[in-house]
Amino acid sequence: MEMAFGSIDSFRAFLGSLSHEDGGDEDALGIASEIIRLEEEAFSRIISAIKADGGSYLMAAYEKADSLSDEELASLTQDARRVLEYVRDGYVEEKDDRLHLIREVDPGSHMVAVPIPLLLFPEKEVLEGAGLRGERVVSSETLFLVQPGIDVIFCSDPTVLIDSIQAMNPEEESFVAFLEQFFLLLTLADEIVSLIQEGAATLLEITQNISAKTVSIDEEAYPLRFDVSQEMVQQLVDALRSAGRITGKDGRLKVR
Repeated sequence: MEMAFGSIDSFRAFLGSLSHEDGGDEDALGIASEIIRLEEEAFSRIISAIKADGGSYLMAAYEKADSLSDEELASLTQDARRVLEYVRDGYVEEKDDRLHLIREVDPGSHMVAVPIPLLLFPEKEVLEGAGLRGERVVSSETLFLVQPGIDVIFCSDPTVLIDSIQAMNPEEESFVAFLEQFFLLLTLADEIVSLIQEGAATLLEITQNISAKTVSIDEEAYPLRFDVSQEMVQQLVDALRSAGRITGKDGRLKVR
């Protein structure tokens, strides 16, 4: 992402020099102004708290994090990030479990960052002329992938499982895909058990018969036809056996 860096005073002067050519420009510049205002307010609030008692509210708040709302916790996390920036910039130091102000800084001189698109994509020379600098920031992002095994469909309470996954705030597209695969596998497993009840005793028989029939799970939806490999059937048969729903080896499969 392209970011502009500079003091609050420099940003204010630069924004004041820009003209609004359309509504989109006005919206972007309004957001940029709001970012600067919030950072200035946060700077003054945090520095005042450090002067008063070493910024103890941050420590105390995290000690009772369980009693805070998501909004309160997010605000405190942002303040903690800002304190790290102040330490990096030489305003503040941590000593004896307290924060200490080691250099007085006027709020207008405090350095902040604003996304360049919100400044209407100024040329590099224009930014530099305003006392600002532009950088292209390359950030890393950690993504966590949960790959459940087939036996997840035999959990004792699917509702609890789904609620637990949803509580981790997964990407909506991934969560929807998981739910679809979960219920399709559950349906396929039930069909395999049904075929074994009807006399299919080998993996080959199950594979051939499963693809020859359709399954209706919703009157308003098209029926399902499972076109699956024998390897897939093998995995589900193993999972069904582990879950105690069927017994026997290939050729002697039975429903318990």
